[in-house]
Amino acid sequence: MSKGKHVWIVTEGETDEEFYKKVVGQLRQNFDGQQFKVDKLDYYCAKGIGNFAKKIPNTFKNKIVSKYPEQDKIVFLCYDVDVFAYSTKPPIDRKKLAKELKDLGAKKIYHIKADKTIEDFFLVDSTGIINFLRLGKKYKVNISHKGLDLLKKMYKDANKTYFKGEKTEGLIDALNLNVIMSSICKQLSNLCKELGYDCDKGLCLKKSKK
Repeated sequence: MSKGKHVWIVTEGETDEEFYKKVVGQLRQNFDGQQFKVDKLDYYCAKGIGNFAKKIPNTFKNKIVSKYPEQDKIVFLCYDVDVFAYSTKPPIDRKKLAKELKDLGAKKIYHIKADKTIEDFFLVDSTGIINFLRLGKKYKVNISHKGLDLLKKMYKDANKTYFKGEKTEGLIDALNLNVIMSSICKQLSNLCKELGYDCDKGLCLKKSKK
């Protein structure tokens, strides 16, 4: 018999990890502080998509399964899809990784895919980024750039440098998460469900307008 639920959120980089931690915190706030319907919630940063296959199974086995053998283990794999869309040789075999985790004891495995990159999620709130970088109200977003390239360009225009995968002090805090979350509701729906939250798919949008 199961003795609880353990949610394990795996990310590519530190920026991604910070983002999903903030998303989870915002979800709780949106539901008026309602407690998660999980017994354990952990995060793990693989520090690169190439490390998913190398690090995740061993970490899952040694730090999750061995310490919490009786809990139902729910795994969320969060990653960018650009390397899969444009590469003839993807860095990992996602089906193989999922099977390995299942064989090790994962009850469910979900994929949260950032299309094309996590930076595309951030740029849903381009106004928040402009304000964070102090680019000014007259700043025009260069539509010839997209995703990671666009964010790098905005940082460059602010005489700063954006480093992919590394924690960027202040950026995530500056974003209107409800605006972003309402835009990527489909990607987040399973996370909401496993945390015990259920809504009409419009809560984050309603909160973003307050």
